[in-house]
Amino acid sequence: MTFQHIRNATSVLNVNGKSILIDPMLSDAGELPPVPFTRSFRRNPLTPLPVPLQFFEQMDALLLTHRHFDHLDKRALSILNKKMPVFCQPEDQAFLHNAGFLNVTAIDQSYEWCGIRMERIKGRHAPGFAAKLLGPVSGYIVSTPGDGSVYIVGDCIYTPAIEETFREYEPDAAVLNTPRAQMLLGTIITMTADDIVRIADLFPSTRLIAVHMDAISHCTFKRRHLRSYLKERRLEHIAAVPEDGEVILL
Repeated sequence: MTFQHIRNATSVLNVNGKSILIDPMLSDAGELPPVPFTRSFRRNPLTPLPVPLQFFEQMDALLLTHRHFDHLDKRALSILNKKMPVFCQPEDQAFLHNAGFLNVTAIDQSYEWCGIRMERIKGRHAPGFAAKLLGPVSGYIVSTPGDGSVYIVGDCIYTPAIEETFREYEPDAAVLNTPRAQMLLGTIITMTADDIVRIADLFPSTRLIAVHMDAISHCTFKRRHLRSYLKERRLEHIAAVPEDGEVILL
């Protein structure tokens, strides 16, 4: 199993001979508007794609955690193969059908495709009222008997339910969206560097990968900040912080 970080939350998980595209934001730098309800007026993304658009013609399936524009944008909707299998949370199924995808499966609890098991984990994007404003979000445990398991956590804050998921599944690897993204009043709507340390302390056997940094304007914690934070605490070993385009062997 390999994990290729593309940009922001966009990634490719290669498992059991299949390439699964996760949360595709494929627009060029500056093609998308500022994130609403935040303090930033910069257009997005802040960085270009590290691979050509033709790269995404090779995908076997699409896995979507939720459909905010930095996880599924108009460029992705326009260029991706509408015949490939798409897996999503139930709340996004109708939208994807209306967008022209012909093979959409809403995962309520679990689903198996080509020997790959996907189990959906309900998430929480923010505390309090902000969670309703941002809408539903999901994570997924993706696994095979031979390759092991990876937890795609998605845009989730740290909650007891997330902790319980780690305890129950004991994933071999976990991908954490950890840019400390903030809304107008300072509400944190993703995980933080402290959450990485907390997860690593509780579940030292799970390999951690930190993504969702440097590409979107309301994500205030950069890769250089996270690396510095971990280095100062002599914790560089607890989480990989991949560059755009980097491939990690799981």
